[in-house]
Amino acid sequence: MLHHHGHHRQLTEAEREQLLSEGTVTYGLVLHNEPAETDRRISRVRITVRFKDGQTVEFTEELANLYQPDPGSPDTWRLAQAREAEQLRHPDSIPKVQLPLSEGESVAVRYEVADRSRVVIDVPALRKRALRDYIQREHKPKGQPPARHGVQTGPPWVVPTHCPNCGAPVDQAVASRQRDPHCEFCHEPVAVTPAGA
Repeated sequence: MLHHHGHHRQLTEAEREQLLSEGTVTYGLVLHNEPAETDRRISRVRITVRFKDGQTVEFTEELANLYQPDPGSPDTWRLAQAREAEQLRHPDSIPKVQLPLSEGESVAVRYEVADRSRVVIDVPALRKRALRDYIQREHKPKGQPPARHGVQTGPPWVVPTHCPNCGAPVDQAVASRQRDPHCEFCHEPVAVTPAGA
């Protein structure tokens, strides 16, 4: 399911497994992430790795956007514990956890010291991080009362998909967290609504 599209031949599944267990860990930067043409649940992720001596390696790998632990695995048990603690309905149902593969995100990779072009995303580390983030989100208190009788004066905001002034698309993920969001194109303020309103 995972494919390596470096400048060299593709790694076999056995080589990939060996790299994941024996390769040296470093971090890469997600340059690009797009859904695979054949399956929207798979992402083609382009990653650049800059080594301390200045060498840079870029590679593309395909992997699933979501991680669902196997029934009976330690990860499944941890998820069930977190969901039970939050008194969620069906705590034993295994959720699919979104993998953190956004552009600009740092991601663990493993490589072979003797041949740095042999590099793979450290999928087990990525899954562990996604699971930890999911559990932390589940533990956050839900429905905290907004400040001053329902009036909230800061992010997160509900922001429009397009700038009302020039019609350019608004990066909602970024704008909703800014204290005073402005359009990236015309630089006019973007109308916001407090998220709790």
